[in-house]
Amino acid sequence: MEMLFIVLHVLFGLGAFAGSLLLAISFKDKFHELSKLQRTALLVTIGSLFATLVVTMAARGNVIFALFFSFLAVGACGYLAFTKPKKA
Repeated sequence: MEMLFIVLHVLFGLGAFAGSLLLAISFKDKFHELSKLQRTALLVTIGSLFATLVVTMAARGNVIFALFFSFLAVGACGYLAFTKPKKA
């Protein structure tokens, strides 16, 4: 039964992760127009979802996927936070 909960946790985490990335992609051109609170909320959401996936995968011994998602999280948050807005 424990394994079922872990698998469901990973599946729901992947769904939330996909939704979070789609949200980030939808704001990528307008990210710097959002308020500081909105930007922070978006980055915390993305980071938390990645962290959930990384912890779960690492707990089950899947270190390669945990590292992959860690690097993906840093890249996604870094891209949103540090890219310059496009000039019109």
